[in-house]
Amino acid sequence: SKIKRWSIPNSNQKRLFDFNSEDLSSLDFSIKYLENNNFKEASKKLKSLKTKISSQLSSSLLSSIETDQEVLVQNEVFSFKIGPQPNYNKRLLADIRYSIKACKKCEVKYKRKNYHLEPYGILFDHRHYLVAVDLKHKKKKLKYYSLSEISNFKISNEYFTRDSNLSTKNLIYKSFGVFDEKPFDVEIIFSKKVSSEVKKFLFHPSQRFINNKNGSVTLQFRSGGLIEMVWYFFKWGNHIDIKKPIALKKHLQKNLKSWNIIP
Repeated sequence: SKIKRWSIPNSNQKRLFDFNSEDLSSLDFSIKYLENNNFKEASKKLKSLKTKISSQLSSSLLSSIETDQEVLVQNEVFSFKIGPQPNYNKRLLADIRYSIKACKKCEVKYKRKNYHLEPYGILFDHRHYLVAVDLKHKKKKLKYYSLSEISNFKISNEYFTRDSNLSTKNLIYKSFGVFDEKPFDVEIIFSKKVSSEVKKFLFHPSQRFINNKNGSVTLQFRSGGLIEMVWYFFKWGNHIDIKKPIALKKHLQKNLKSWNIIP
């Protein structure tokens, strides 16, 4: 039997796509964000995508969109990201992504030691991390490997089957940062002076706020990552009173400052 084929003329294809200035400015926003956070390769991909989209638009429509877009781009800017940015081999990121998608094991030289890993994901933070399973460990669990500490990455010919019980999202959910610790209850009272500001922040996905009669606010959540909590909550100075855990209180109580400005 004859095979029937249909095609859509180019002129009609363009009508199927409804682009406006906000669509393209959102792409520009994402490109700038990636560049600002040192994701050069990803920003190049988005720039290429924007070029492909623009090539499908009529010259009159593109001219109209670019006029509106120029106004948005000029008035939406990023502040300079304070502090050091992660430094790593950009080719390494591409190899890791391939091994994750292909479910291929890898051999890694990390901090001068050799590891055989099953790669599960990537965590982007103030440092970037490969999230993987160390095959030498009897207990199968996800661990972090800083990209800047990986000096050699070789993709193996061996495949592995992803364990559905291991989730990178769940790993992040139970931690305040990247330190893998057993979760514990956190309870912090923020003074009346900062009570309205503190509600604007997402400290952890499991958080909840309690309004107190004296105007203060109690933050409660459950997570691991004690040291990173110390680093972060130090910025709130003497506007906080830590109830749980005692270890967090001990770390901070001798070092809290009276800041005139809050985070």
